[in-house]
Amino acid sequence: MDETEDLEAFFEVFSKVYAKLDVDGVTDMFCLPFFSLINGEKTDWPKLEELYHTTCILFDWYKNQGFHNARYTIVSMLKITPTLATARLRWRVLLTDGSPWEYCTSYQLKRIDGEWKMAGVIQFEEKTSNTPPPPLVAAENALHHLADLSESEANQLKNVYFDIEQ
Repeated sequence: MDETEDLEAFFEVFSKVYAKLDVDGVTDMFCLPFFSLINGEKTDWPKLEELYHTTCILFDWYKNQGFHNARYTIVSMLKITPTLATARLRWRVLLTDGSPWEYCTSYQLKRIDGEWKMAGVIQFEEKTSNTPPPPLVAAENALHHLADLSESEANQLKNVYFDIEQ
């Protein structure tokens, strides 16, 4: 079996519920605590009720923007340990007026009871080819967001870098 085949299958399922803006389906794929970094704003959710409510508001906003036809491509995937992984996907969504919205999302994943779950997302828009690349940020700066990691997993993350926009 390919090293990332199970991650690819996870994102295939995720893309279907996300494209439908299915709050229940998407939040079933999260684990707690959960964090996001969107438009430079970091948020932590220790409780599912709060995360669910926020996801409802976000998906309602997406619907009002005419969000449809969400498609993704995998930019990169890495299994850090058998129970910890990261992936970066590029999304292209069409809005009601026909204009595209393109952005990338980095997903931080944990395997819990044999299933991959999202522990966090970092969303950002791609810059043009003339824009310098975003700085690399050491994953150790985000370790406090991934609760309940074993010490060996935490030490392995110190050598992994994620692209984020300042």
